[in-house]
Amino acid sequence: MVKEDGLPLGLGFGLAMNEEAMNSFASMTEEEKRQVIEAARGVSSKEEMQNLVQNIAESGRVR
Repeated sequence: MVKEDGLPLGLGFGLAMNEEAMNSFASMTEEEKRQVIEAARGVSSKEEMQNLVQNIAESGRVR
């Protein structure tokens, strides 16, 4: 499911629960945000989404 702003719900929830990841995401360029959103759309489990959000928090980008 995708929210109206195009952010997948799992990603939005994950960012809301992780302040460091939220701050990293907010400071990204539009292209970097697009890449994160595309990566989130490819996630097939809660664990994968948690890993994606943790990667954003730790490195400020998607690995």
